[in-house]
Amino acid sequence: MMLNTNFANKRASARTWYSYALLALATVFVSSSVVADVSKVEEFDFDLDDGGTLSIENINGDITITSGTDGRVYISAIKKAERQDYLDGMEIKVSASDERIKVRTEHPRNKDSWFNFGGNSGSVSYEIVVPENTRLDSIETVNGEIEIAGVRGDVSVDTTNGDINLNNLRGSLEADTVNGSIDAAFDSLGGDQRIQAETVNGRVTLRLPADASARVDAGTVNGGIDADDFGLKVDKGFLGRDLDGEIGDGDARINVSTVNGGIKIRKN
Repeated sequence: MMLNTNFANKRASARTWYSYALLALATVFVSSSVVADVSKVEEFDFDLDDGGTLSIENINGDITITSGTDGRVYISAIKKAERQDYLDGMEIKVSASDERIKVRTEHPRNKDSWFNFGGNSGSVSYEIVVPENTRLDSIETVNGEIEIAGVRGDVSVDTTNGDINLNNLRGSLEADTVNGSIDAAFDSLGGDQRIQAETVNGRVTLRLPADASARVDAGTVNGGIDADDFGLKVDKGFLGRDLDGEIGDGDARINVSTVNGGIKIRKN
């Protein structure tokens, strides 16, 4: 997703965002009926080149990724379902090479109805350890939280119903959620790094080092903006708040937006 440099466009499309949010909430109600009557853990491990790529495509379940030191990727997939036949039908599909690992959750098709109504539902939560320079490309879930810590490569994460919590980042970031908050802490920020963080119903908090260097473009429709730690001025518009300013020499680029929620830019 490209950086959004015109927050006015987001204001104009707020009604469309609300429609998406309602649909996402309906998905939450469906997924919340999952009861872990049966469960199973599947484990995988692979070699991955320094600076290699990991991507994950999930539906129901959290994703937690931390950094390791031995050049291997360790994947623990915790499968849960209401019924044994549904559990058996959920598959963890992995495509792995030395340069890239792709993980995908496949659920059995429910021929009786859409969205797994009728008691046939399940989830898969992932706990993963990667080399610290791994590039996390398209880490996605629909109903679940995403937590990442200690990864130095670029990070791209997306969830619909869930929070995003990121720590000890050093690369670029793209983070998107609809119903959830984003909290991202950086160990370094400057150069050609890019940060994009967007949510509809939730707050966005960025925690930056004191020596950060970035140009900041931030906006919210229903909520405030606090960047006092870096002495940035917030403008009050006809609708919402906007911020356009520089931290340090303005090298990196930060673009942050939310519809219903506040934005905070803090020093670590």
